[in-house]
Amino acid sequence: MTALVSDIGGTNTRLGLVEDGQLVPTSLDSFANDDFDSYEAVVETYLERLGQRRLDACCIALAAAPTADAAQLTNRDWTIGRTGMRALTGAPFIGFLNDFEALGYALIAPQRLAAQTVLASATPRPARATRMVLGAGTGFNAAACYWPAFGAAPHVAAAECGHTTLAIEGEEERVLQAALAAGRGRASVERALSGNGLREIYAFVCDRDGQPCEAGTSAEISTAAVAGADEQAVAAAHLFLRLLGRVAGDLALTFLPHGGIYLYGGVCRALAPLIVGTDTFRDAFRAKGRMAPFMADFDAHLLLDDRVALSGCVEWLRIVASSRSGKSGACPA
Repeated sequence: MTALVSDIGGTNTRLGLVEDGQLVPTSLDSFANDDFDSYEAVVETYLERLGQRRLDACCIALAAAPTADAAQLTNRDWTIGRTGMRALTGAPFIGFLNDFEALGYALIAPQRLAAQTVLASATPRPARATRMVLGAGTGFNAAACYWPAFGAAPHVAAAECGHTTLAIEGEEERVLQAALAAGRGRASVERALSGNGLREIYAFVCDRDGQPCEAGTSAEISTAAVAGADEQAVAAAHLFLRLLGRVAGDLALTFLPHGGIYLYGGVCRALAPLIVGTDTFRDAFRAKGRMAPFMADFDAHLLLDDRVALSGCVEWLRIVASSRSGKSGACPA
C-alpha cells in the first residue's frame, strides 16, 4: 500500500511517500508554493518526478479548517477538493489535518524526532502522558497529543490558539499591546508570536528608543539578535521570548503536558541560541506565582526538523488504518 503525505506551509509544500506504514526517505521533496497555481499542480509535478501514478491514500496537513469536501488555505488562494485529489491520484481515501494536528500526531513517537532540550526536569516522564507542541512561524498555534483511558489510540484535537488574546504584564507590554492592537481592535497571540510579530516588536522597540530599524525581515532581526549586533534586535528578541514563555506556560497549565513540551517553527529555531542560552524563556514560562514549583516539572524541547508534520501524517494514517482494518501499518482503503 502506498500513501502520499504532504505539509503545505506558507512558503513551501513538503511531500513524501509512505510504503507499508513507513515514510520513504528517498521520496522526500519540497516545492516553492509561488511556483505553482494550485496544490494539485504541486502533487502532479511531484508524482511525475517519482514516476508514481496511483496511490491508495493521501494525508494533507495544512493551515486551515477543512470541510467535508474541501479545504481552503488561510495563507494562499488554494482550494483543495477531495474529488479533484481522487481524480489526480486514484486514491479512494483523502484525509485533511490541521498542520498542528499533524505535529501533535508526530509526538506519538518523539524519540524519532530531532530535538534540542530547552528545559529539563528531574521528574520522570510517564510513557502515556500528554505531550504538547506549540510554534511560532508564519503564524502561531498549539496542539496536545493525549492518550485516552482504557488503552485507546492517541488523539490530537485541532485548535486555534494563535487567535486567543495576548496576555501582558507591566507597562512596557501594555504599550506594546496598544501598538499591536492599533487599527485591529485587539492584540492576539499571533500578532506578537509570529514572523510578522517579531518585526512589529522590533519596530516598536526602535521607535521607543528613537533608533532606525536596521533589520527588515524577521530572519535579519533574529540573526542580529543572536549575534548581539543590534541592540534593538536583542531587546525585541528578549521581549518576544518573554511573551513566548508566558504563553507556553499558560498552555502547559491548560493541557498538563507531562510527557513533554515541543517548540516548533522558523522563528523558534532562529532564536534557539537565546531560548537555550538565556533565562528569558525559562523564567517567563515558570513565572506562575504559587504554581512556579509545579512548572519546573515540565520538560521542553525544540524540534529541529521542518518535516515533523509529515511524520505526524504517517502516524495518523496508521491510526486510521488500525481503526478500519485492525491491522497496524496498512493504508486505509
